[in-house]
Amino acid sequence: MEEVAASVVMKEHDYGSAPKPGALDAAAARIQQLEDQVKELTTELSQLKVGRVHFNRFGVSDKDILFYTRFTSRDVFCAFWEAIQPSASMVVYWSKAQKKGQTVAPISPSPTRRLQLVDEFFLFCCRVAAGLQEKVLADMFQVSVSTVSRVVITWANYLYLLLGTLPIWMSKQQVKDTMPSKFVQYCPDVRVIIDCTEVRCQNPSSLTLQSEVFSSYKNTTTFKGLIGIAPCSAVTFVSSLFTGSISDVQLTERSGLLDLLEPGDGCMADKGFTITKLLADRGATLIIPPFKMTAQFTKEDALKTQAIARLRILVERAIRRVKEYRIWEHTLPLTLSGTVNQLWTVCCVMTNFQGPLDLKGYIPVE
Repeated sequence: MEEVAASVVMKEHDYGSAPKPGALDAAAARIQQLEDQVKELTTELSQLKVGRVHFNRFGVSDKDILFYTRFTSRDVFCAFWEAIQPSASMVVYWSKAQKKGQTVAPISPSPTRRLQLVDEFFLFCCRVAAGLQEKVLADMFQVSVSTVSRVVITWANYLYLLLGTLPIWMSKQQVKDTMPSKFVQYCPDVRVIIDCTEVRCQNPSSLTLQSEVFSSYKNTTTFKGLIGIAPCSAVTFVSSLFTGSISDVQLTERSGLLDLLEPGDGCMADKGFTITKLLADRGATLIIPPFKMTAQFTKEDALKTQAIARLRILVERAIRRVKEYRIWEHTLPLTLSGTVNQLWTVCCVMTNFQGPLDLKGYIPVE
């Protein structure tokens, strides 16, 4: 019995004995193999999640593309995407850039993404063009609301920098070469047609800020910007947004437009733009409907007023195109105040990809 017990004891684990030669190496190799498999499976799972292209689901027809993105067709959307895709692959998420903002080390592109790049761009378009709320987009793209917010802010800044490199201000020769015949007949020297517009913003709690953003014209709190177009209807100038209390004259002076004008240029505007002296200092002239100095207009003044009114309506149509980006239909929350200029500029410049307006009329998109 003692021999049997001894043999049983010998089969028990001996904590004092040394492992067999190579056993630890084999165990370490097996652990490493399993860890590699876990990493591989995790990568495959993330690729499967990202592999779903939501753009192909929602952007089926040209009508869908127009509704969600304001691009006139799927071909135009794809052409725009192919043009920006190389640089878009280097985009760094806004939250990552914010964390690295105080460091001097270079920032690498964001490696892990919840969505494919084309879907991120499509999501951004859905937010600004269709005006879909972040919660709706989160459900559509099966991501969190914070991810939607991060994508929108990231793409607003990226497109702002990218489209800001485009030389949208047209030279004198370019303006002449593309000038419609009606402009040649009545206003051959016009270089730019300008007008101001406003977008509603949330009412701040500070009384001082309330007085600054309050617009007496709209009787509410707004941001105000100036847009300039060439006679061919292309948007050639977009100012930053200012507080709603600023006047048209002050906005024109502070917008930077005057620095672009050259001697001999004509600037067409509404009667509210009393900027004759500001333009004269640059050698430019103001083209506005004539003021009524007598009981009635002369025949010449009447014809000139009608002509300028018909021509100036182009800038109002251009502004309407911008306002058809439905993000501007809602009151802007103050949380977007740090991104509102980027969003505004991007929307204004992207209207140029919708094709030119004409002088016969403009049919608004439903």
